[in-house]
Amino acid sequence: MNRLRALGRALTGWYVIAPVAVLVGLAVGALVFVYAMPGKPNIGVINLPFAVITDESAIIISEYLNYARRDDSIKAVVINIASPGGGAAASERMYLETRKLRAEKPVVLVMNGLVASGGYMMAMGANHTYAQTSSLVGNVGVIAFSGPLIPRPPPENIVITGPDKLSGGSRRDWIELIDQLKGAFAQLVIAERGEKLRLTEAELTRGRLYSGVDAVRLGLADELGGQSDAVQKAAELAGISNYGFVDVNAAVQREFLLRVRRIFASEHDGAALDSGDALTPLLLNLDANDALPGASGPESGAGIERLPGLRQLTLYGSWGTDPENPLPEFPLDIGRPNIYYLYAGYDN
Repeated sequence: MNRLRALGRALTGWYVIAPVAVLVGLAVGALVFVYAMPGKPNIGVINLPFAVITDESAIIISEYLNYARRDDSIKAVVINIASPGGGAAASERMYLETRKLRAEKPVVLVMNGLVASGGYMMAMGANHTYAQTSSLVGNVGVIAFSGPLIPRPPPENIVITGPDKLSGGSRRDWIELIDQLKGAFAQLVIAERGEKLRLTEAELTRGRLYSGVDAVRLGLADELGGQSDAVQKAAELAGISNYGFVDVNAAVQREFLLRVRRIFASEHDGAALDSGDALTPLLLNLDANDALPGASGPESGAGIERLPGLRQLTLYGSWGTDPENPLPEFPLDIGRPNIYYLYAGYDN
């Protein structure tokens, strides 16, 4: 009994309790840090790899923007862009997607080189814009191809329900349409730039390009600067410090590879597709005549002629249609309305 009492006094002594309390406190603190404290904040960086904004490039750019919006570790986003613009609908989509991201996280955009027309429209979706002295900015306006003044009559075997069913409208209608779009573009810029803008609507819609210096002076951009300035501004707007970076382009490509792996993996070739390097050629430079690495069955011998469709499936969620022949049984050529927010440059 005396020995048990002595052992009890020893175990309850301060020289035993104090170290144990310290160890318990450290363990609890570590658990709180790991499970309760947020991770290190990040700034997402998006480098737009497409010069012209088309329906196809807009799909992937939207994925970059959506990834940055979904990733909770990304607290602010820096976008580097150089674009002459592109299709009217695609350019407007880029503006709306950028503005949607801006509603949740600060977006700072850097204008590199030429940022004109639809490219400039996308820039209007950011919280803050930087231009460089050598940047060319602006070119607000519309380009459209409306067809001949007197449209050709339809073939005798084609029945139409109205005089404008084939063409969509007369030349006068098309001119009114692009004038309406021009006004909407100008009002978008005026609303986004607010009191900073030093141009009237008439001056804005002349379609001029301005140097980075003049773009800042006239209120088309906020400041002169580059990527490092944009990163600092993004951190300031997000109220973060000690931040890291996320390469959004690379992150989306990794997701793409994982989706491709899940599509083509099977009991037999799953191990071959387990390596990230095995599918890198699919995203980068796999030709239509190449076979899928590690694939078996019908996908292996015939090559991957459907790779563009696969890219669209994995990035956007649908196979889409063949743009060269959307309706193979239809007797007429199918054309798209040729309306662009695009800087076309001078004809040599």
